[in-house]
Amino acid sequence: MKKRISPRVSLIIIAAMFVLPLLAAWFMYSGAIAYKPAATRNFGTLVEPPLPLAWEDTHLLAGSSEDSSLAEDVFYEHWVVLYPVTGGCDETCLRDVTALRQIHRASGRHQSRILIALLIQQPGDPQVQGTLQNIYPTFHLINDPSGQTAAVLEQIQGNQAAVYLIDPLGNIMMTYDAGADPNHLKQDLKRLLTWSKLDEQS
Repeated sequence: MKKRISPRVSLIIIAAMFVLPLLAAWFMYSGAIAYKPAATRNFGTLVEPPLPLAWEDTHLLAGSSEDSSLAEDVFYEHWVVLYPVTGGCDETCLRDVTALRQIHRASGRHQSRILIALLIQQPGDPQVQGTLQNIYPTFHLINDPSGQTAAVLEQIQGNQAAVYLIDPLGNIMMTYDAGADPNHLKQDLKRLLTWSKLDEQS
């Protein structure tokens, strides 16, 4: 004859099934349990540790709908996709910035949380600026008169990145190599914007 489990024991088992996962999640969140997955789901390359980028070292050329023309007033507290434009923006550049336009448009209700910044290496060329603004008026065009931004980007190992993802605190946290699938950036942004509240803490 099988031994029956008492109602009290059954209740304890059911309660444990609900409570133990919550406790484990709380300990992991608080840092009491050090857990780091062996693999991550992001497509971009993580910058470890993240590199701080001082927006105050850049100058906003065009694209701001804010009252202030200061780059730090515009970019902080937003997720920023930074793309350095070299030379006169060749076919590869035009393809890349068009892809960034599509990514921004496809971000739906999160669109206001993302800014696309194009770092112009030759700010004196109005034709380049005009071409980029014709592609997407929402682009934020910036330059780097102090050279500090370029110096920070050069610290990225290998310096092969074509696109930099910057968090709302101003840290370069992820990069994407030249020729990378634009959908990879799109999917990483979707996850970040779904789960992160960094830009909603003020």
